[in-house]
Amino acid sequence: MKVVLEYWPVLAQGLCVTVWVSICIIFGAALGGVVLGALRLSDAPATRVASTLFIEFVRAPSAVVLLFWMFYALPLLPGMPRLSPLAAAILVLALDGAVYGAEIVRSGIEAVHRGQTDACHALGLSKLQSFTKVVLPQALSQIVPAFSSLARSMVKWTAIVSFIGVQDLLYVANYIRGQTYDSITVFCLLAAVYWILTVLCGVAFRALEQVLPLNRALRTARLSVQPAADVYAHARVPQ
Repeated sequence: MKVVLEYWPVLAQGLCVTVWVSICIIFGAALGGVVLGALRLSDAPATRVASTLFIEFVRAPSAVVLLFWMFYALPLLPGMPRLSPLAAAILVLALDGAVYGAEIVRSGIEAVHRGQTDACHALGLSKLQSFTKVVLPQALSQIVPAFSSLARSMVKWTAIVSFIGVQDLLYVANYIRGQTYDSITVFCLLAAVYWILTVLCGVAFRALEQVLPLNRALRTARLSVQPAADVYAHARVPQ
C-alpha cells in the first residue's frame, strides 16, 4: 500500500499509456484484420497468395523481434523514417494483431451462407457493397466473440513495449521495484491491474455483441415468437 500511495502519480501515468496503447492496437488490429481477412478470400489468386504470404511473414517472428527491427534496424536503411517508441510499438502490435485477426475474419465470412452473396449479385450489388452491407454484418456475430479473446491477449501484449523505452505500466513498475526493492508488492499490483484491464475489455466486447445487427434481429425474433408459444401452451392446458 505504501508503494501505491508514494508512487501513484507515476503509476497513473504508466496506466494511461498502457490503456492508450491497448485501445490503439485493438482498433488497428480490427481494421487490419477485416482487410486482410477479406483479401484472403479474394477471387484473384495473386491477391490470395500475396495476403497469405504477408500474414505468415508477420506472424512467424515474435512481436519482440518485430519491435527490434521496426525501432532499431529500420531507421538504418536509407530513406526510412525513425519512429518514436510509442508509434513503433502501436504499429507493430496492431500489425501483429491484424494477422491473427485476419484468420478470425476469414472464418467468420466463410460461416455466412454462400446464398447471401449470390442474392447480392442477383440484385446487382457490387462486391464491395455485398461485403460491407450484407456479408460482414452477418459475419460479425461470429467474428466479435472470437476477436474478444484476441483483444484480451493484446492488452497483455502491451507489456513488451517497455523493451523499446515506452513508459507503460511495466516500465513504471520496474522503476518502482528498483527504488523500493519490493518486488512482490509491485508485481502483485501489476497482476491485479492487468486482470482488471482484461476484464473490462471482455465486458466491452460483450456489450458490443449485444448491438450487432444479426444478434438484435435474433433477439427480436425470439421475443416475437415467445408470446405465440405461450398462447399455444395455454390453449393446450386442459380445462
